[in-house]
Amino acid sequence: MERRGFIRSALTAGLVASPLGAALGAARTLPKTPSDYEGPYYPVGPRHQTNDLVIGTPRQAIFNFAGRVVSVNGEPRAAVLVDIWHTDPLGRYRHPRDSAPGERWEDFLYYGEAVTDTDGQFHFRTYLPGAYGRRPAHIHYKVWQDKRELLTSQVYFSQTGGTRGASQNASKADLQTIQLDSVDDAINGFIRVVL
Repeated sequence: MERRGFIRSALTAGLVASPLGAALGAARTLPKTPSDYEGPYYPVGPRHQTNDLVIGTPRQAIFNFAGRVVSVNGEPRAAVLVDIWHTDPLGRYRHPRDSAPGERWEDFLYYGEAVTDTDGQFHFRTYLPGAYGRRPAHIHYKVWQDKRELLTSQVYFSQTGGTRGASQNASKADLQTIQLDSVDDAINGFIRVVL
């Protein structure tokens, strides 16, 4: 090995092992997505193994809800299952315990699942949920790998007044709140989920 290469390697190894190296590595670590409660309306019955929750002709603007699941080091998490459930645009869940009045939409599934691709990305075609009672609009989700639950959380939307995240802590709420963009006749939203 050349002397310069050896010195560079030794310095790099020393930096990695030093407190400064640890601090630099920690600075590149992403904050984990906070967990949030499951709520009382986790789906019961057969699972809808689809990421398209809209059946037939849409009643209103489609919400393209997409995201990327990564590790704290930013590495994509491929082949993990993302499981979502939420209200219809009128704020009603499809669940036996939801006593909100009104008929449930037969052309909307209310919950679905998607498997991340090699880049950790997932996508759902759904509707923007309505507010439920005094709660802001939100989507519940779980992340699974090999039938093991890795995370249960919720996502909120800044435009619908939804910044109530885990423990109502502002820094945690920021990790759970996304911006919505309207393009053509659709609404788009993206979240990064860090495990």
